[in-house]
Amino acid sequence: MLKRCLIVFLILLWAVFSLPVNAQVQSGDIVLNINPKYPKANEEVRASVSTFTTNLDNARISWMLNGETVLEGMGKKTFSFSAGDLELQTILEVKIETINGSVVNKKIIISPSEVDLLWQGYDVYTPPFYKGRSIPPVEGGVKVVAIPSNQSLAGFNYKWKRDYKNMPDASGYEKNYFIYNNSYLENKSSVEVTVSDLLGNGIGANKTTIDLGNPKIVFYQKDLILGTKWENALTNGFAINKDGATLIAEPYFFSKKDLRSSNYSFKWFLNGEESLIPDQKNFLSLKPLNEKPGNTAVKIIIKNTKTLFQTLEKTINVNF
Repeated sequence: MLKRCLIVFLILLWAVFSLPVNAQVQSGDIVLNINPKYPKANEEVRASVSTFTTNLDNARISWMLNGETVLEGMGKKTFSFSAGDLELQTILEVKIETINGSVVNKKIIISPSEVDLLWQGYDVYTPPFYKGRSIPPVEGGVKVVAIPSNQSLAGFNYKWKRDYKNMPDASGYEKNYFIYNNSYLENKSSVEVTVSDLLGNGIGANKTTIDLGNPKIVFYQKDLILGTKWENALTNGFAINKDGATLIAEPYFFSKKDLRSSNYSFKWFLNGEESLIPDQKNFLSLKPLNEKPGNTAVKIIIKNTKTLFQTLEKTINVNF
């Protein structure tokens, strides 16, 4: 009796696995990808379809752009095309007809957009009227601002990454800028942003590498009538007359915008001897003691006391 039941069971098992497989492929089984994920205007785009539920090599696949069929055939799993002009929508559709009769349609809307990333040093010192970009120093702050090209839509979500790590505290609704401090171990960093609308549709993405710079000291002269001569940086051999001159030492790209901050330490030296620090710490007035010609070595040491390595010195020889 047991032997007979076993034979019946094996016959039924064989019958089940011998039945033709006619499982229907669903839309959710098909994955439609584009690369790049956020195309720029007129950029080459590669679309592809994939699935684990059926063999697409045996399926008839049709690709359509804005309702017009541009490619079709057996196993046409990839398709390349050019994105349109900036913010011009392109509707990409794919139709898949499998060997067992399933028909699946997938669609994606592509609207080329660009996200510009602008960056500069944050809370970094530059002199008045400086027109360039403030360079973030080692152990200094950096500010990165994202500017989407599509400004007609209000309210975007911004997802920030730094050195490929998510920055959840800096990300969110209308958080279009990202501020961070770098450490003394870094000489560059990578910042990436992804922008989406309130429905989660991708607007664009961008990535930039930020190279850190080095602070520098530049000497200028202050004129009693014209003020600081920003157009002329002083070099060795600068001559002063019998009435004297006032030197200004400007610490470009130190990480504190306000020179009055207690973070700053200034030390002046004349021919190796430390001089009294004037009321304005980066100013030094010089006047010859007699009418005989000579020269003086003027040195300044500037330090940000809150950092490990933001210390710099510079010497200029002054003739009189």
